[in-house]
Amino acid sequence: MQAIEEESGKAGTPPLAECRADAVVRRFASQYLDRMECSETGILENPEALHDYRVALRRSRTLLGQLKGVFPERDARCWLDRLGRLGELTGPLRDCQVMLADLPLYHSMLPESLRPALAPLQSYLERETASAHRILAERMRRKDYRRTIENWRRFLERPAPKRPAAPNALVPAGEICGRRIWKLYRSMLREGAVLGPDSPQDAFHALRKRGKKLRYLLEFSASLRGDGKLRDLIAQLKKLQDVLGECQDTAVQRARLLRLAETLRQDGQPLDTLLAMGVLVGHLERRQSRCRRAFGEGFAEFAGKPVRRRFRKLFGPGHGEGDRGRRRA
Repeated sequence: MQAIEEESGKAGTPPLAECRADAVVRRFASQYLDRMECSETGILENPEALHDYRVALRRSRTLLGQLKGVFPERDARCWLDRLGRLGELTGPLRDCQVMLADLPLYHSMLPESLRPALAPLQSYLERETASAHRILAERMRRKDYRRTIENWRRFLERPAPKRPAAPNALVPAGEICGRRIWKLYRSMLREGAVLGPDSPQDAFHALRKRGKKLRYLLEFSASLRGDGKLRDLIAQLKKLQDVLGECQDTAVQRARLLRLAETLRQDGQPLDTLLAMGVLVGHLERRQSRCRRAFGEGFAEFAGKPVRRRFRKLFGPGHGEGDRGRRRA
């Protein structure tokens, strides 16, 4: 991102927020692709490299999916699908790495007498991680993977057309981003207002995914603006995301442990191992209940008047960046 911001700061260069949206999105997505390719070499040894790859990929998909009309619809749909499949490739390895990283936490949840009983679980996860490593390495070396990356690069490096067919290609990047931020924030307010401790986990997960998109757009907008005025909103959203993330993580881990317990049972593992995993499932259920109760307080702050006023002032109708085009009209 630094290269884009430095170029924007040169004398005679218009602020990024005022540049045509299709050109700005191409430039940001190109930098996300740089990060993905830089992560490829270390992705099989370093969990952080895998994380960086996945975040850069999600940021690209957010720009494509949320800033509608910047590219022709057919191109946008095509690349959303292709990039989505790249994300699916990395999912199994990421899941294994998360569970391995959580083993110290699992041990801390158990009485000392049961901690050695998790050894079969650790061995199983290590084998699964090694298998996921091999599969991902093989897929990333295949011609179809390299072709996808190279074609995505070529698409991003195309010169911006003088007379684009996409309806929002020429709209200033800050304007179209601001409109979408305001819409996403209002959607989160509506969806979060009806959630309670007994709401389905899918509803919490849907709000979490919407929050990720909003955060990526806020950070994108912050890079366009370069004035630091969005730091407080991003920080406020991160606090809510932490609660939603823990809620989802505990639900996913509980489900995985139940599936793994059945697998280990069929493998003839000792009863102590299954008992230890049952204790962990109970801990995770109680932790998830605490997260659901904590959500109400976190959401009340995110939906409170001070935050709503900030969003409206920066992005709302008649005030925000996203309303400039309508005021000009």
